[in-house]
Amino acid sequence: MMEDVRRELLKHLEGLTQEELDTPLDGNATTIGALLYHIADVETGWLHFDMFLQKELDPEIAAWFTAPTRNEDGEIWCPAGERPERHLERLAVVRRDFLDKLRGIDSEDWRRFRSLPGEYDVTPEWIVYHLIEHEAHHRGQIFRMLGTMRRREKK
Repeated sequence: MMEDVRRELLKHLEGLTQEELDTPLDGNATTIGALLYHIADVETGWLHFDMFLQKELDPEIAAWFTAPTRNEDGEIWCPAGERPERHLERLAVVRRDFLDKLRGIDSEDWRRFRSLPGEYDVTPEWIVYHLIEHEAHHRGQIFRMLGTMRRREKK
């Protein structure tokens, strides 16, 4: 299911331009690039910190996250200028890491609770569900933003 959501996202991103990636719409600081960065960041955070209870990201993954994912107002944000290919590569690296690590979880561990201090308890099963829902939500935002930009471009 995670791969199905991603497949649809990538299909709609074909031909994505730098301008489409970096242009905020209607006074909102969040760009398509920021949403792509955020999707990857959340996926890797849930994997490393919540599913495997690590204190920090694996170094090869941390290298993909050099900027904050929110601005001073708390809006989803990332610096402009990173090429579309780099965003897509980050999504691919994070997904590969997620699926590789998920293969090590057996059926018993799939439903074993992890206690997140000060938050709530989660299972790998719930984390995967949450990530599917999260990416599908932001995918819809991206599709709307792309549609709006491309309609304006035609006028």
